[in-house]
Amino acid sequence: MALTGVPALLVGLFARRRTRQLRRDGVRVWAIAMHRPRDAGGQLVTLQYQLPDGRVVEESAPARAKRREPPLLPGNKVLIWYDPADPAEILVYGREGRAADLAFVVVGAILALAGTFIAILAP
Repeated sequence: MALTGVPALLVGLFARRRTRQLRRDGVRVWAIAMHRPRDAGGQLVTLQYQLPDGRVVEESAPARAKRREPPLLPGNKVLIWYDPADPAEILVYGREGRAADLAFVVVGAILALAGTFIAILAP
């Protein structure tokens, strides 16, 4: 049980750390939502933004969105942060999945602690 909790704990901690790092050190810019047709049907939402050197980058919008937030419609502007070392790594304002990351941390810690206590107290 403890071994299943450790990966979940690490994933949640890494995601929360990366979110804080992008907010602190990332470049903040406005991106425009674009919709592209998928091969299997439907639409793929991408975000298009410009780097300081003039290059235009287009990245898939992260799927981690809250249900209460409206979907990104074509032409919508959203605030993003991107890593200057890797402009493809983005964080979309208000859609970073803080609750999901925290859930991974909490569930992982509970499983790790419960497994440890069971291993210590079991005869």
